[in-house]
Amino acid sequence: MPRLNKLHFGLVLTIICFLLIGYWIVKPDLERYPAYLSFSPDVDGTKAWRQLLEQRQSQVREWKLTWRDLPQHENQLLVVIEPIGVTDDERAELRSWLTQGNDLILFHHAPIGWDEFSLVEQEEANSNSNSNSVHTIYTGGSIEGEGLSALVVTSNRLADSTEQQDVLFTDSEGILGSRVAVGAGSLTVVLAPDWLTNDAILEHSHFELVWPLFHKRWDAVWIDETHHGYQQKPGLLAVYPAWLVIACIQLSAALLFWLWLRGKRFGPVYTPRAWTVRRGDETLQAVAGWYERLGLRGEALIHQQQLLRQLLYEHWGLSPSASTAQAAALARGRWPEAQVARLVRLLELGPPAQPGGVQSPPGAPVVHPHPQSPVHAKAFMAHTREMSEIIALIEQHKLPK
Repeated sequence: MPRLNKLHFGLVLTIICFLLIGYWIVKPDLERYPAYLSFSPDVDGTKAWRQLLEQRQSQVREWKLTWRDLPQHENQLLVVIEPIGVTDDERAELRSWLTQGNDLILFHHAPIGWDEFSLVEQEEANSNSNSNSVHTIYTGGSIEGEGLSALVVTSNRLADSTEQQDVLFTDSEGILGSRVAVGAGSLTVVLAPDWLTNDAILEHSHFELVWPLFHKRWDAVWIDETHHGYQQKPGLLAVYPAWLVIACIQLSAALLFWLWLRGKRFGPVYTPRAWTVRRGDETLQAVAGWYERLGLRGEALIHQQQLLRQLLYEHWGLSPSASTAQAAALARGRWPEAQVARLVRLLELGPPAQPGGVQSPPGAPVVHPHPQSPVHAKAFMAHTREMSEIIALIEQHKLPK
């Protein structure tokens, strides 16, 4: 095992200091949630109660839309804990939802605005009791018998204003929880939302008091987070009626199927670069180098002659299998005799002409028509230049259409 020296200890110490300084600089702060959130692990959140509720109910979800968008079905429960900013219009919409056979459990210190309940005046309550203390809570409307201990923060109490009111919780100062029927549904109000918080649900008898409220089996349980500041706007599809959305989806699927049957292409069409290259491009240079290395100048001249005959056919109507004499006779009606001689020489792959139209001197290298015949480089260049000039002349003298 190698011995550790001062350099190793210094390296380890440097790494430790780097990690500690980095953690101290970028240490993330714990996220602070508003009170009574069902997904908040803070002491004033209600995540523990929600997890217990999820074990009992088949479907427990957060509700972050307006109450107008609640599912229009029966046997559902909406749990609202200390909401903020509830309007009269929202209460009216929620009552309409309750009449369809749904239930609402509202935990609120001061549920003002609900016509089904009225509060005892706070001044009267304060003269008879002290808030934020442990009270003995009785289930039902009587304070006789053995009660349960619970912390009561609010000094408000519900007034027993209707005979149809089902009293749930009572202490020595009045009613803390009650339920009334709303159409086929019900509205339950409890003046102790603190019983559901993470730090208090297991204290005193809070759990024993609130848990029987959720014994019923609902098809869906919604926990309102809209009035805690977590409201979402419905998507684009939610704006339109369901029948219109379904019809548009079916029409879109039919259109895609029809386009598939028609064989339409989707996306851009790319032109191969080989179709757009010009003379002098690297592709032509590579082909020229390949012909040069293999000594295929004779084959290149054969290709030039075939191109020349093809152009004579396209522009003059001369058959590619026509003889040289037939080509000369057709060219004499358009060109001077010197140009006719050059055409004949190219069609027979004879020796190239010298500059100024003078024939090659005796002994000059002759280009043979066989592809494998050796061709001198100077003769090949002169023959190619002469071929280009003749091609330009042919393109200038086209047959009339």
